Amino acid sequence: MSVVQQELYGGSITLNLPPKFENISHVREIPDHQEVFVNVDEDQSVIVEILELAEAPDGDCAAFHFRQLAEDNDAEDASHIQGVSLLNNAELPTWPSEAKIYLLLGQQRIAKFNEHQRQQEAQAQDPAFASGSESQVDPRNLVQIMMVVIRLPLQETDIVITLNVPLHIAETSSSKQVAHEGSIEEAEVWFRNLIASLQVRNWGLFGSGN
Repeated sequence: MSVVQQELYGGSITLNLPPKFENISHVREIPDHQEVFVNVDEDQSVIVEILELAEAPDGDCAAFHFRQLAEDNDAEDASHIQGVSLLNNAELPTWPSEAKIYLLLGQQRIAKFNEHQRQQEAQAQDPAFASGSESQVDPRNLVQIMMVVIRLPLQETDIVITLNVPLHIAETSSSKQVAHEGSIEEAEVWFRNLIASLQVRNWGLFGSGN
C-alpha cells in the first residue's frame, strides 16, 4: 500500500498515512494539541493528540484515554475494551528506552454531529416521534477503535493516536449517504505501519530537549 509522509505540529512529528487520508485543518478548526486526518469515503479518521501525562498507572493509561474518548463521544453506555497490549520497544527503536507504548483495541457506538442527542431530545418532546419505526433506529455507528498511547515520562506527556473504523453505519446516520464500511483487516495492517513510522523530529515540541 502506498503511503504519504505527513508533517504534524509544524514538522515536529512525522508519520506515514495512506493517501486517501486528508488533513482537515483547512476545513475545520482543530485544537492546537490535535492533528486530524479523515478518509471520507470510508468514514475513517486518524487523530493524533499531545496530552499531559494522565493521572493513571502506566498499565491503565490506555484504558483511561479510551474512557475519556467514550465520554467525549457520548458513548459511555456503549463502549467496550477488547484488549490492551504493551508493544515491544525493540520493534519501535526511534522512541526512548523509558517510553511505554500501549495498543488498545475496543469498540464504541458513536453518532455523528450529536445525532443521537438530537434524536433523544425529539423523542422526549414528541411521543409520536418515538413511535415511528424509522425513528427507533439508533443513529449511532458501531466503530472499531485502535488506540496507541506513547507514554513519555521525562516529557510528562502522553501521545495518543486513535484510528476510528466504522464496522456498521446506522441507517439513520448522516454518514450512510456518503460513506461505506472499510476493511478492518486492512486498517489494522496499515495502522501498525503508521505507528512504526511515527517519529519525533523536534523534541523541543514538548518544552524540553532530549
